[in-house]
Amino acid sequence: MGSIQGTLQTDAMLGDQREVYEYWLNQRGAAAMPSRCGFRPSGIVRRLPMVSLVEVLNDPRRYRFRLAGTGLRDVFGEELTGRCLADIGFGEQMDFWRDVYDSVAQSGEPAQGYTKLAWRNKPTMIQAWLRLPLAGPDGEVSTILGYDRFLPMERMVARPRAAAPLRELAAAV
Repeated sequence: MGSIQGTLQTDAMLGDQREVYEYWLNQRGAAAMPSRCGFRPSGIVRRLPMVSLVEVLNDPRRYRFRLAGTGLRDVFGEELTGRCLADIGFGEQMDFWRDVYDSVAQSGEPAQGYTKLAWRNKPTMIQAWLRLPLAGPDGEVSTILGYDRFLPMERMVARPRAAAPLRELAAAV
C-alpha cells in the first residue's frame, strides 16, 4: 500500500517536496513547528494547487480538509475542502491515511512517503506525499499541511533511495 517513514529522507524527496519542506522549516524558526496562525503560504504560491490544510479535530479525533488545492480536486475528481477524511472514498487505504494523520498529529513530526493510487483505480500512479504539522495556540498540532505529487509509476522506479534524514536538512537551515 504505502509506507510511513519515521525518519524523512530528503534525497528520496522530489524537488518540489523539498521546497515545501524547507519553507516549513524557515517558518518554524526555533520552534518545534510553525504556528498555524503565523504560517503564510505566500512563499509556496506556485505549489498551492497540490497543497491541503487539514484541521485536527478532537473528541473524537478526526481530520477535516479546511483547504484543498485545485490540483487535488482534479486528481480526486471531487472537492475535498470542508470534508472529513472519513468521508472521502479511500477504500482499503483509509486505515493507512488515518495512521498517517494520527502519526503527525500525535508526534508533531513531519512524515512523508509514497503510495499507489489503488483507491482511485489508478494502480499505475504513485502518490508522493508530505505531511507537516502546524501548531495551535496551545502548542499542540492543530493543522496538518499536506503536499502531494502524483506520478506515473515508471518515473518512481528509477528514483534512487538514499539515507539522508530530513533532520539533517533541518539542522542546516
